[in-house]
Amino acid sequence: MTERRAAMGFFDWLTRRLLGRGKPAAPPEERLGRKRLRATAAHRPDLLAQNGLPSLASRDDLAAALGISRGVLDWLAFPERKEEPPHYVAFAVPKRSGGYRVLYAPKAKLKAAQQWIRREILAKTFAEDPAHGFVAGRSIHTNAQPHAGKDIVITLDLQDFFPSITYRRVRGIFQSLGYGEEVAIPLAMLCTVKPAEKVREFIGGQRHRMLPQGAPTSPALANLACRHLDVRLAGLAAKFGCAYTRYADDLAFSGDATFERTLKRFLPLLHQIVKAEGFKLKKGKTHLARRGARQEVTGLVVNDGPRVPRAYRRQLRAILHNARKNGLEAQNREKHPHFAHALRGRIEFVRSTHPQLAARLLAELKALA
Repeated sequence: MTERRAAMGFFDWLTRRLLGRGKPAAPPEERLGRKRLRATAAHRPDLLAQNGLPSLASRDDLAAALGISRGVLDWLAFPERKEEPPHYVAFAVPKRSGGYRVLYAPKAKLKAAQQWIRREILAKTFAEDPAHGFVAGRSIHTNAQPHAGKDIVITLDLQDFFPSITYRRVRGIFQSLGYGEEVAIPLAMLCTVKPAEKVREFIGGQRHRMLPQGAPTSPALANLACRHLDVRLAGLAAKFGCAYTRYADDLAFSGDATFERTLKRFLPLLHQIVKAEGFKLKKGKTHLARRGARQEVTGLVVNDGPRVPRAYRRQLRAILHNARKNGLEAQNREKHPHFAHALRGRIEFVRSTHPQLAARLLAELKALA
């Protein structure tokens, strides 16, 4: 009997493979992590109510909540397989530190769906205490403050932060909130993207679905994907008597002289935790600064309190001073398409620690623009 069943199973598989008969296989994205997530695959209305989230038991429920038809939902969540994602405009922009950052701008219909997901679901979740990026009431200033005046500061970067958060992990997040597979799958598909062919070279050639940097849902999902990482790294920091914060992909640790003497044990454990949680540390981006050197966390000098570096402020003042003589565009040496807007962003950065200077610089910029 066992041999007969095995033979029939093989025959059924061969029929489907060659003739396309029988039950169609699920797309690869829907098959990912099935064994791991089976225990939470069921719809959990009790858990959703506990979290204050909309109770959606089916794709029809999700479509109705989004204010679209089931057909439009399927079109947005399960587009035809193409080399370029149909619901995004993808482009690469240069980073100040070198290399490129890939951004995805969602088109109108998908963006509206993502904004609903962010507003009605993700905004009701919370990040762990060490997270300061994309969290209301927190900033680069609150991220840097715990490291002010410390004997030693260590900063590290996570490699390919958004691309490393895959469809599988995003689906698991929605299931952990209480959504069954029938809803968690389209939610995760709406919030992830298959990398465009033209930008894969900038993210290590990867092809799997991932969080798109530029989608309104990605910041909150990134923090949720890091919850276990944050808990474990906070526990490690407590064990070694140091402070830990995270701003997006920037990790920072700081402590006294006692902490410095334990680094040979601390750093290998840090690497193990990051790897175990599905992330990688960027090579060459681990910086250790003692009290006598300039210590920076998320761009702020923290030796005697979070401050925007003096050189940064001086350069910004020089740009505006020269612009009064020669015009604003004459200072746009990097050919930025929206130079005035970029300068405004830099002034807002200064405002975090030097509000009076920022007010003067902003007035100068308005007079020029």
